[in-house]
Formats: sequence, structure tokens, C-alpha cells
Amino acid sequence: MVKKYLIGLIVVLALVIFLLSKVFAGALVLSPELSLGSWSIRWYGLCMALAVFAGYVIAQKRRVLYGFESEKVDLILFWVVVSGFLGARVYHIASDLSYYRANMLEVFQVWHGGLSIYGALIGGLIGLSIFSYKQYSKSEWLKMLGKTLDWLVPSVLVGQIIGRFGNFFNYELFGYPTNLPWKMFVPEQFRSPGYFVSEYFHPLFLYEALINALILIILLKFVGSKARPGHLFLWYVLLYNTGRFFLEFLRIDAVFWQSFRVNAGVSALLVLVSGIVLIFLHARKTSQNN
Repeated sequence: MVKKYLIGLIVVLALVIFLLSKVFAGALVLSPELSLGSWSIRWYGLCMALAVFAGYVIAQKRRVLYGFESEKVDLILFWVVVSGFLGARVYHIASDLSYYRANMLEVFQVWHGGLSIYGALIGGLIGLSIFSYKQYSKSEWLKMLGKTLDWLVPSVLVGQIIGRFGNFFNYELFGYPTNLPWKMFVPEQFRSPGYFVSEYFHPLFLYEALINALILIILLKFVGSKARPGHLFLWYVLLYNTGRFFLEFLRIDAVFWQSFRVNAGVSALLVLVSGIVLIFLHARKTSQNN
């Protein structure tokens, strides 16, 4: 069984590498839609659906490690997906409010893109906190919240990796022009104002997908499921936002407040907070053992 999964993974990776090489060179120009006769499916929406499905499968596989029943898994994931989706959309709209004021119908057209990972995390965390508070006693809800977050971290990371390929098909989430060997060709109609002359850009979607894959390996190998409740999630927040902080300085479409990169600031704040909490919990554990 493991051998079959490994062969399947190798085949998928080979196809992805082949597709990326053609698109990055400009030999293949992607269409945001998959046409099926009179029907059309947005690749972005398909990637989002696949991301949710993959996250669900992983959560079901890992539930036994954390003692969750299958029925409760469905309920928890419903809360997380709905609140995470709403948070992702609201954060994105708030970050570009002037555009959506002038284009009100775009607020509902999520298949065009526009789901923020920060909003998804905030919304999902709020939804999960409410669920945990309702399900558990006041004395244990915080511990169970940390346990649930740890359980879901791999699902979130895999979902992020797949979801970034939705940005790929939409020709969004690319950085400043570059001549590096792995530069990505972007058709003129998708280029940002002021960069129509440039043809090749940093493939930020791929950078983030690779960073997330590395974080997933680190967390599963070096932190693992035996970590104290909340530790896996805190390490995820610290590592992801460390990588995201640097990527924000390559983004053409970064959100600015005056000359301040908003998402870079959010990343730095989350790195600081998660780092402080991890140090505090480690010091507390050390003092309890002494």
C-alpha cells in the first residue's frame, strides 16, 4: 500500500514539474477555466475544493492520535471550514476596500481569487474557539483547543500547498521581475500596472508552497504528535510567518498602509507572539520538572 502511494506521489510530482517548466518558460499559457462543453470550471475553485478534501482526509487519518471520534471530526471541520472561509474573504476585502467599494459584485465572486491565509487562520481560530468553548468545560477548553489545533496543523499546511496552485492557474501571487533560472512567464493581461514590459517574475506561489512543505516535514519529524497541547500549532505559526515575512518584500501586490507593508507587519507580530509563548511554555515546563 505504501509503495502504491509512493509511486502515485512520484507520478504527480513529475506531472507538476513538467507543467511548471512549460508555464514558467512561456511555452504554455494557462486558462483560468476548464471548459467542458457548455460548462466551465474555474481551476482556482477546483484547487480550493481539493485542498479542503485533502485536509479532511488527513484529519480523519490523524484523529486517532488525538482521540477524536469520526462524528466529531465532521462537526469540527464544518466549523473550521465555514469560519475559515468567511475570515479569508473578509480579510482580503478589508485589505483592498477601495477596489471592492467600486466593484461590489466582486465581493461574492470568490472564484476569481481573493482568499487570505491570515483571514482563514483568524476566522478558523475564532470558529474553533467557539466550538471548543461550547463542547468542553471552562477548566479544559483551552487545553482541548490547543490539542485540536495541533491535530489540524498538517491539514492546514497541505491545504495551503494545494491552494497556492489555485493562484498559479489564476496567474496571481507572483513577485517582482527577475531573471533567475526559475523565473515565471506571466502573460501581459495578468501583469500588474507598471510592469507590462517585464515578462518574467518571481513565482511566489511556488516559494510559499515549498516553504509549507518544508514546515510540514519539520513539524512531523521533529515536533510530532507527542508535543504538549498547542506546541505544534505555535511552531507552525512561528515558522510559517518567518517565511511569509521575507516573501512579503517580493510581492508586487503587497498591502500597504502608507509605506508600511501590512502583511509583513502581521507576520512579524505573529512570529514575536508565538516565539514568546513557546519560550514561556518551555520555561514553565522546566520549572515544573525541577
